[in-house]
This record gives sequence, structure tokens and C-alpha cells, in this order.
Amino acid sequence: MRSNAGWRPTGRDAPQARALLTTIAGTGRTTVSGHAAMALAGIELGENGLGASNRTWLEQVAAGEDPWLGPLAAVMLAPDLPAYLSLDSDRVLLRSLAAQLTGDPDTAREGFEQAAHVHKGMETGDLAALFLGNLLLQSGEPAAALEPLKYARTMCDSLFAGYAAFLEGHILISQDEKDQAGEVLQYAAGKSHPARGGNAGLHPWVTVRYGELLAGEAFSLDLVHDQMEHSGVSEGDVVRQPFESALSLKEVSRPALVDIGLHLFPADFGPVHAGLERLKTWSDERYERGRRLVLALYTHVEDWRDERRTRGLVELREKLGLPRPR
Repeated sequence: MRSNAGWRPTGRDAPQARALLTTIAGTGRTTVSGHAAMALAGIELGENGLGASNRTWLEQVAAGEDPWLGPLAAVMLAPDLPAYLSLDSDRVLLRSLAAQLTGDPDTAREGFEQAAHVHKGMETGDLAALFLGNLLLQSGEPAAALEPLKYARTMCDSLFAGYAAFLEGHILISQDEKDQAGEVLQYAAGKSHPARGGNAGLHPWVTVRYGELLAGEAFSLDLVHDQMEHSGVSEGDVVRQPFESALSLKEVSRPALVDIGLHLFPADFGPVHAGLERLKTWSDERYERGRRLVLALYTHVEDWRDERRTRGLVELREKLGLPRPR
């Protein structure tokens, strides 16, 4: 989960590092270009604060496929964030964020921990807890990240509470707490929606993660059974809804998993194959996640009465080398 390690420009090397990172960031839609763009955003953040100078790089990252940096970039693009950061009189949050994005996690952690302690109970402290939890999670310390993320989910408003819940959901899934993860991600999906104070950048990332969980665990999750019982819908309708919500807000963030998750249901295989190709270009890890999503959705979308659908699903499964679902 580590990100941007090794991208720390210092001293006289800074102009050369910036030029190199700019070249790499412009090479295309890949994991390396995404990390370079986020490092450039970190440089600009440290030098000029949060504003127009780093917006281009943050937008590039938010529109990519990175499941950690993409949501963080979307949160940093939130219109509300500058107002919250204006309360950070000593700029410790800005300096710590810049340190994290340019490859200095130790400095970032020290700053976030300091702000979370000194400003506990205030907006600055709440944000510090949120950013600390994100840093710990990306640094491979999910157990340590859980406490500050739970605190931030409780104390932060709207978008930031949704982001905290989104990150918390990742941890709960890794701990095999699937029902609890479903409830937290459902909460995150609501809080991240623009109609409830969220934004169009974060919401697709949240709903994709929620949809992935529902697709793989639909037959065992309590919340799926509750929605089916209360709303009179099928389990496929419950699984499809997060992807539908994400697609309507994909203009800022465009994770390819949205296309895979939504377009499999009407058996529209063109966008599914295109999404898988985008993931393959980005990284092997993202492509594998796309393959897993196809496998998880298979039983929700197959219909032996539809010959075209059945043939397309079989061809897709064989192309991806997936086992036949049980």
C-alpha cells in the first residue's frame, strides 16, 4: 500500500526532480504516471499551498485507477477543504500532506499525530486524524489506522466522514468483518454523494468498493437481505445500485471498475472489455482486481434463457482465464 516512496526532491535537485516527474506524469494512464502526478501535487502543496498550482495534478490522479491516491486526490480537490485548512494556523497539515506525497512518511506521521493531539476536538484535529489514518493504512499499518479513522468518521462532516468510513471499510474487509464493512461502506456511499455534502470525485471510488463487496458477499450479507426484504428487489438489483450511482458521477473520477460493474448487467460487453484493457495498462494489480470483479458478478448476471448473454459471458470468462463459477 506504500505510495510515492522515493519521490522526495530536496535542495538543488528539486528543479531536476520536478522536470523528471513532469515528464513521467505525462507518459499516459499508468500507475507510474499517477504516482509522479501526485508527487508533483505534493511539491506544489509544500511551496504554494492548496490551490490552482496543484489542481491539474490532483485531477489527473483522481481520474486514474489508483485505489489509494485517487480518493485522496478527490478529497484534496473538495471545495470545502481550503476553508478547513485555513484554520491550520501553523500549516502543519499542509506540510505533513506535502511530506507524505513527496515520499517522507515519517515527517508526515509526526505532523499528523501532533495536530491530532494538540487540536483534538477541533476541525484541524479531526482532519489530522483522518489524514493520519489514511497514511497509516497506506503505510501497511491497518490496525493502527482503525482508531483515528473511527474517530474521524464520528467527528468530521459529510465528505470527510465519508472518506474516513471508506478507508475504515477497507480495513474491516481485510479483517473479514464483512457485515460491519458493508454497513460502514453503505454509510460512506451516502456521505460521499454530492446531494448529501460529498463530491463527484470521491463518490465513484466509494461506491466501487461497496459494489465489489456486495458482488462477492451478496448471499451472506445481512444488509443485502434487509434491502431485498424491505424494498422487494432482487439481490442483483442491490449489487447493481452502487455501480449505477458511480456511473452518474464519473466526470471527475473514472475508475474502470465502474464500467465493468455496471455494463455486465445488461450484457453490454464492449465497455467491459474496454475497462479491463484500461486496468491492464495501469497495472497488473488493477487488472487482477477487474478479473475478480467479473468473477464475483458472474452469478448475478448470468441467465441461461438469454443466449447472447450466455455466449458473451462464456467468452469473457475464457478470455480472462477465470474458473467457472459454482
